[in-house]
Amino acid sequence: MSPKARARRGERRTRRRAAAPLDPFTLAALKAHVERLDHERRELGPDYQDHGVLFCWEDGRPPHPDTITRRFKKLAAAAGLPEIDLHDVRHSYATAGRDAKIDWKALSHRIGHSDVAFTMKQYVQTDLEADRQVANTLAELIIGGSLTSFEITETDREAG
Repeated sequence: MSPKARARRGERRTRRRAAAPLDPFTLAALKAHVERLDHERRELGPDYQDHGVLFCWEDGRPPHPDTITRRFKKLAAAAGLPEIDLHDVRHSYATAGRDAKIDWKALSHRIGHSDVAFTMKQYVQTDLEADRQVANTLAELIIGGSLTSFEITETDREAG
């Protein structure tokens, strides 16, 4: 049966759980969050609605996705960050990885892709400064020491 047919029938494929190494700050924050969830679960006892999710209301119910989006926008605004959609965080993450010169294969794996080319094509915004550096480096390699700086004047443009 095709994945689309399964989806139409309401069947879900079981997702494979993979280990995701975390930095110490994120790991500590996540650990504190899980401890708080455990406390809430104990406090409510049988009234706790365990849906097996990491982010939920105090009684275990998962929030509506729009609630997460609104909260994200409020937190980003409070931090003085530019307004972006929550989905765009993935693009920003990939772009920051690229700018930090992180290995493309490791970055692609990190965001859950098996194809590095897909990651490069879909999730990384164009970087004008990087493009400029490529042009300058290649020109230096091809032309060598004869590179000089010059300006194209309005007169040159009209004559060209």
